[in-house]
This record gives sequence, structure tokens and C-alpha cells, in this order.
Amino acid sequence: MFAGGATAGVFLTPAPWRLVTDTALWSENWPGIPRPARGEIRTRYTNCSLCPAGCAVRARCVGDQPVSLAGVPGHPLSHGALCPFGLAGHHLPYHPARLRQGPVKEAAAAVADGIARCKTGECIAVLDLRPGRTASWTYRRAMAAVNGVYLAPRRALGGTLAVNLAAARTVLSFGAPLLDGWGTPGNVIAAREGFRVIQAEAVESRTAAMADWWLRIPAGTEEELAGAISEELAAGSGESGPLPAGQFAALVRELKENGPALVLGEPESVLKLNETLGSLGRTIVARRETPVPQDWTKAAPVTNLDAVADGSIRVLLIDESIPADYLPWSLIEPKLVRDNPVVVALAWWHEGYGRHANYVLPTAVYPESADDIPPAIDSVAATFRIAVPLVAPPPGVVRPEEWIANATGLAMTDTLRERADAIHQTGRGTVFTYADAKSTDVKQLTRNQFWKALNAGGCWLDDCRAGCQPADRLSIGPGSPATTPQSSPRATDLPLFALLANEPATVSPILSKLYQESNLRLAPGRIALHPDEAHAAGLQNGARALLQTATGQCPVEVTVDAAIPPEAVYIATHPSLLDICAPGARAKVVRA
Repeated sequence: MFAGGATAGVFLTPAPWRLVTDTALWSENWPGIPRPARGEIRTRYTNCSLCPAGCAVRARCVGDQPVSLAGVPGHPLSHGALCPFGLAGHHLPYHPARLRQGPVKEAAAAVADGIARCKTGECIAVLDLRPGRTASWTYRRAMAAVNGVYLAPRRALGGTLAVNLAAARTVLSFGAPLLDGWGTPGNVIAAREGFRVIQAEAVESRTAAMADWWLRIPAGTEEELAGAISEELAAGSGESGPLPAGQFAALVRELKENGPALVLGEPESVLKLNETLGSLGRTIVARRETPVPQDWTKAAPVTNLDAVADGSIRVLLIDESIPADYLPWSLIEPKLVRDNPVVVALAWWHEGYGRHANYVLPTAVYPESADDIPPAIDSVAATFRIAVPLVAPPPGVVRPEEWIANATGLAMTDTLRERADAIHQTGRGTVFTYADAKSTDVKQLTRNQFWKALNAGGCWLDDCRAGCQPADRLSIGPGSPATTPQSSPRATDLPLFALLANEPATVSPILSKLYQESNLRLAPGRIALHPDEAHAAGLQNGARALLQTATGQCPVEVTVDAAIPPEAVYIATHPSLLDICAPGARAKVVRA
């Protein structure tokens, strides 16, 4: 009786439940969480460099340690918004996967030896994952000094193309994550009431779920649909492409009658469709470039990877210090020389190009590094803002811009200050300061005051009325080589279309744990299949499998999801999978 009463009494006391609660709290406090010191509470301002949006950030700090991040109200670009990754960005320096030491001297010696061994027809190249920065100009000048090649994952448009969402009334998106982090999220939200969103996509993504109209098209038919719309608008061909005739007619009618219209997406025919709709100069405009010093114009041109001869790159330097577009290694590798190429990745983690490089050098991460942020795709005015460091980087890391300049013999200077001085010299635009939410004409500031405003958390905006150019002066190039559909074997050999999930990079331990445990986003190394496709391959939910494409194969874990259309495979955008698979590629999933 005593034992039975004691057992019942335990469950009626708060002791076991308190133990469960404390255990849950203790399990969340792993070594990656920073321990801010006690000290003065103050506010500092910077700009987030985790994506090209460059949203304004207000940091609450205890001493020198940021403990929370938030948006800046009234900002003319980000409108006070900050995405979940921006809110948790101050955890990135404590990410357990980050690099802290690397073979800096050995890498420099190998690069010097590789440059000395360059033969006729061979070269040194820099791959810049986010072109348009001040660091990008340093790379281009360094390549000009050694007759090298400057590569970017997307066709560089010179910072001249912009999407004017405020002028759009209908937006047709071919898989672009317009309502899920595209462009500057705060700007999209601010302009959202002014336009209707039509999302043409095979999968009900978050943007498709929030769109005014979701067109569920078969996987791989984006190019066909865009071409059919262009032909119908131009000549009334009557062909409806992959859509039913009635649905296609309603789509064309809305694009014609509810203009100005804007079309977003990767297919080549999207460019022609915007031209046919008269979007150029209205919803797609050209802006002036952010000024640079006059002596920087002696720089190597931007080159697409497909223009480089196979087997011609002796030394490849990759700036992977910030999250940006990823170019599949299967497209890079054929460009390297066959006999001992030198590949140096400057990155904050081993994943990505570090898996293929001879040397991986650790770099600072946001918010440790000082870097400028190019104008976002939805900014009609040229901009200049600096990701001001909030914490000091650990010893042992390198600054990619400085290291590459030294490796190629280019004299290194204070490039950010030089570019700020070049902008101030033009006397154009205004400076928006975050602390007081005021805009001041550049002409009213001295050179030092302008530089101080930028470093205190500020943004320079050009006069867009003078910068926007008419449509006949626009030059729109093809899409990214990274997203060009690859040639593939017959559809019977690779029956599935690859659909890439629009997932942002992992930036903090907290968000990594959150999305992996919740399964709201595909974790790295996972794919999703329709139940019929999974059954045909003999796979169940959670099974191990191999994803095969025309360029290779990779081990994956399978998620079975009825929301995925048949004849498609939904892939998390992780470097290990992007190495072998680009959007539109054909694929096959088999049991491991």
C-alpha cells in the first residue's frame, strides 16, 4: 500500500513535470548558442548581406554582442521587414559547421606556382558568386592585371536591369518565389496590393498557395507555355500549349487587359514575352550603374562559363564567403586543365565548393565582415549600402578581396572608401540614415560626413527619375548558365523532371534545427516524390535512394508527398544535389 500510494503521489506532484520541462530547456542549449556578456544595452545599425536584398537591420546589443535583430521602420527599400534568416543572422558566427583555420600560406604558394605554370591557352580565373560588389571590381581588376578571366554564375547585366513592381498590375511568375523571399521581401509586401499574382508552377509552393491564381502546369512545360502566350499575343495562333483552351484564353485576356504586366522566370521565352507585352520600359526598366572610381574601369569583362574553353583554367579562385547563386560543379570541372589544376575556395564552411577544392580558406561571415551590397533586382534606383560589422571575426580568417588581390599582385587599398568617394563626387541622390529615419541630399554632406553616414547604418539612393532609361536602350541577356537545362538521355532512361525547391541557405543553428525537425522545408540531401513514382521505384517514405542525372548520381533520402506532381522530383537546393542537377534536367530515382 505504501509503494502504491508513493507511485500515485509522484504523478500528482509537480516534480516529474518540472523535470520534463527542464530537460526540454536544457536540450535546446547546445554549445552553438552564444552567451552575451552583461553590459550596456545599445542600438546599432547595419545591412543584411545574407541575400541580395540587403535589408536594413536594427541590432540590439549588450556590450558589443548583438542579441536580437529587427528591421528598420520607414526604410525606402526594405520597408521595415526582415525575413526569418535575417532575424537569426547574428547566430551565424557560432554555427558548428563554420571553418576557423585553413592552409593560407600553402594556398598562396600553390596559386603562385600555378600562375607560373600557365601555358598558352591556359589562364587564371575568379568565380564571383555575387557580382556587382566593390569586391567584384577588385577581382575584375586583378584578372585584368594577369590576363585572367572573371566569371559570374549569372549573365552580368552591369547593374542596369530592375523590376518595377509598383508599376505592375499583373505578374505572371514561372516558378519564381515572388511571395516567398524574391527580391526585397519588404518591397514586395509594400507593392502587393497593386498587382495580381498568377503563379504557373507544377508544385503548390508557398508562392502558389498565396497567389491570386495558381496555374498547375505539367512539370517541364514552362518554356512551352511562355512561347504559346507570345505567339497568341503576336499572331493569334490559337495554340494553348499545356493549358486547357478556356484557361489559356483567360490567362491571355488578363495579361492584355490588366496591364502593365510583368513576367518572371527562367525560360528563355520569358524575355520575348515581356517584350511582346510591352513591359520593357514600364515594369522592367534600366537604371544607372552605381558609380566607381575612374581608374577602376581597366577591369576584365564579365564572362559566362560556357564561353570558356574546356581544359583552359589552370588556377580557379572561388569567393564563396556569402550565400549566393550556386554554379554546379559538373559545369565547372570540364573547364579545368587535366593535369593538377589549383582550386582555392574562400568560404565559411566545407560544404559547397570546398568538397572539390584543393584548398579551403576560412572567411568572416555576416555580421563579422564589411562588404557592400549591390542593388536588388526590384530596386529601380542605384544603391550603395554597407554591411557594417557588428562583431569582430575570429583570428585565422581571411578577407577574400584582399587575399585574391595579394595572390595576383594587385595593390590593395581601402576600396569601400574609394567607391563611396566616387559616389559623393557625383553629387547625385540622397542618403537615408537609419537612426533618425531621415533623407539628406548628398550635396549637403561633406565627403567625410557621407562616409560616416554609411558606416553608421545608412543607404545611398540614386535619383531614379534620371536613372531609368527607355525600353529601346535595354539589353536583356539569357538566363543563368547554372539554370540552363542540360542535355540528357532519352526520357525513358531519365523519366522525371527536376524541380528545385526555392530554399534559402542555412544561416544559423536555430533555423537549421527548426526546419529539419519540422520538415516544413526539405532538409539537405532530401527529395520528394509523388506516391505513384515512389511505388514504381519501390521506395517508401524515409527510404535511401540514388538520384541519377545525365551528369552523375548522388545519395538522397526520399519523402513521399502527394502534392508533388507525377513525372517530377522535387529537390532541396543543396550543393551536393546541385552538383549534378539543374532546373529542367531529366532525372531518375532508384533504390540505393
